[in-house]
Amino acid sequence: MEFISSDDLREIPPLPDRYHAHFTGTTALRELPAGSSPDDAGVLLVRFEPGARNGWHLHTGGQLLFVTEGEGYVQARGEAPVLVRAGDAVSCPPDEEHWHGATPEGPGMTHLAVTYGKIVWLDGQVDDDGR
Repeated sequence: MEFISSDDLREIPPLPDRYHAHFTGTTALRELPAGSSPDDAGVLLVRFEPGARNGWHLHTGGQLLFVTEGEGYVQARGEAPVLVRAGDAVSCPPDEEHWHGATPEGPGMTHLAVTYGKIVWLDGQVDDDGR
């Protein structure tokens, strides 16, 4: 078991280099320990500053988002953007093309992302470790 205090979780490091091509605006990301097998979920705590977002992507095994702070948008391909706020959850089925990020004029948004399978960035890159 690994304990991570709420104080430590408030300190979210800058976005790792491997994600820079897939995000716009200022974003921070903390990978949380969730298992060591490729079949395990990837768990990320992501902080989007106002107006920041990720690009279109999908998860081969699906994704669950839980908004912990602020407000933002999520959008599935072909659908209208949906406003999400702290306490909201979003379930993305496997292979659904989508994006998520903070509202432009708001406090920013932080969400916990639980991801299964590979991340496929729709610029053609695949994140092979699924996180």
